[in-house]
Amino acid sequence: MARITDIENHIIYPEYHDFNSTFIARYHGRPIQGRSILVVKTDDGLEGLGETWGPTHDIDPLRQRFIGTDPFDWLNSDASLPMNMATYDLMGKKLGVPAWKLIGAKVRSWIPVAAWTVSRPPEDMAAEVVQAARRGYRWIKYHVDEVQNVVDQAAAMQEVAPPDFKVHFDFNANLDFYTICPILLELERFPVSGRFEAVIDPADEDGYRLLREKCRLPIILHHGPPDFMIKGLVDGYMGGHAPLGTAMKLEAVASMTRTPIMLQQAGGTINQAFLAHEVAVFRHNTIDHVNLCHLWKEDVTVEQMPVVGGCVQVPEGPGLGVTLDRAKLEKCAAQQPVDKGRFLVRLRYTDGLNIYQRHDPDLPGHNDNMRFLERLHGFEVPFHVPSYAAPISTDFWDASEDPESFEHWWTATEAGPAWEQVDR
Repeated sequence: MARITDIENHIIYPEYHDFNSTFIARYHGRPIQGRSILVVKTDDGLEGLGETWGPTHDIDPLRQRFIGTDPFDWLNSDASLPMNMATYDLMGKKLGVPAWKLIGAKVRSWIPVAAWTVSRPPEDMAAEVVQAARRGYRWIKYHVDEVQNVVDQAAAMQEVAPPDFKVHFDFNANLDFYTICPILLELERFPVSGRFEAVIDPADEDGYRLLREKCRLPIILHHGPPDFMIKGLVDGYMGGHAPLGTAMKLEAVASMTRTPIMLQQAGGTINQAFLAHEVAVFRHNTIDHVNLCHLWKEDVTVEQMPVVGGCVQVPEGPGLGVTLDRAKLEKCAAQQPVDKGRFLVRLRYTDGLNIYQRHDPDLPGHNDNMRFLERLHGFEVPFHVPSYAAPISTDFWDASEDPESFEHWWTATEAGPAWEQVDR
């Protein structure tokens, strides 16, 4: 028996890679860059590691719930994903076995993983593909948004993608069948297109049936009922940021229906190590799993988990099989978020309509505003009907390009979005 005596919480802002650092920071802000590293201590001197995405995680409820309990009280728990990581790390270390042995029988020693990024102008999406492929990935996933043209993005990625590289397009479940279907069929023309996620509202079961009839590429459900697998409405299912107990239930449904599933758990190496132990056991977790390890230049563990042929190896040591490097932890904890500077969102339509908009992703509830015109400018300016294939390209504009013009539009947007119509 052992008892949890303390939970340390370390907020870190590790550095992004240089090529997309500023763009990601301006798109999503601190909620993406920051992470909370948990060090869970027991009365027999062991430490278990966990982590969660975002720097604002409230640790007090976890302390109230877990301190004084035995790590083995939380086998197969659906209470908390970061605490799943830490308790399985502790249990594995206590018994001298890898975490997967406490979950089930191993079916694989390497797990498929996918890179992740944000929606960017077409030429920048091409750079994302090049970078991901160089790091060993065969897939990249990103959220499409209404301020870029997804077909133009796909064409640019196709130009640079290796023959076996694929793109996972994550939509936002906000269009109907008749609007989204032509876009999906257009994307299917590109060999780089791999699968589609969250294409329409899960309440529209008939729409999902029709899409499966019309589309040749897999349709993946996220934020929807698992019984879609039972009804045969989707080709795969995503368990997003799911605690272990929830992931085990999804695996049971997947096993019954022979449906492939994937996990998406955002974080660094600690998170990826636990993900690997889960997927080592879950037979139907065959779709490339998403984590954010590749976003940062360094992490807080001694061990690394390099991507080889689109896969990472399941750690072999006790517990999670990764070790905290206190020096790296202190370094990352001392670093500050990316300085976003002054910038404007510049939406440029092919007919000459330009819209300028300030955007602060650090404001509560604003970190996803770039995905939707309604959230971004509230339709307070002229616009085209929102679509993922609108005639538009959007960038983040600052004073480095044209200081005088930037200052003009910075002033013009002080009270809200501004626009102009120019000749193309």
